[in-house]
Amino acid sequence: MALQKNPNAGKWKLPDGYKDLGWQLHSGNSPELKSCYKELGHSQKSGERREFDNSLYLYRCTDVVYICDICKIVHHVDMSD
Repeated sequence: MALQKNPNAGKWKLPDGYKDLGWQLHSGNSPELKSCYKELGHSQKSGERREFDNSLYLYRCTDVVYICDICKIVHHVDMSD
């Protein structure tokens, strides 16, 4: 399967008032993430978190941006192989 360009690549813009925590391995790396995910229980399932795939190619997941609209924080994860 040939690599397909992601139409969303490079279009990520930090919303006003949000804090970008940078690249994170897991939610325990940052006090803000620990509070958001573990203590407050914000999740995608409940609709409090969302994600944006900012990767250059589709299905590569080299830059997935996770956004919590309640805590107003974002972080990036590279889930590629």
